Amino acid sequence: MSETLTVAALYAERKARRDAELDQLHQAEAAALKEQDAEHRAFLARAMTEADAADIQHRILRAFGRHEREVQILAFPSDYCPDSGRRINHALPGWEDQLPGFAKALYAYWSQTLKPGGFGLQARIVSLRDGMPGDVGLFVTWPDEFSFDNGGV
Repeated sequence: MSETLTVAALYAERKARRDAELDQLHQAEAAALKEQDAEHRAFLARAMTEADAADIQHRILRAFGRHEREVQILAFPSDYCPDSGRRINHALPGWEDQLPGFAKALYAYWSQTLKPGGFGLQARIVSLRDGMPGDVGLFVTWPDEFSFDNGGV
């Protein structure tokens, strides 16, 4: 004969299932946090390479060929910045001092290589999370027109 069905047994089984689901959820959240932390550490340690420079130049050429005036070359979470993207979000002076890791390396590349060639660089918030800055985008820009008569615009 089978066990006697009881309300206590039903509730115990439901609780066990709920506990198992919560445990799986917590494990998944812990794994996601660990992965985010690893991505953050990799971003902070990443250096600019020749391959990165070639990719940026290729992307600029493609965007210019499509008659665009800018190309996004990087996006990263604003919480990577020491001020969580506040200076970038409000376009305050010194925003470039808040750039972390690879973004700082990209800024140095732009400053040394692209800026002398007439390219600009903009940083702006490109997404929001619950009304707060989400991701920061770095954009290489160039003017609408170029005058060869005066050596530039």
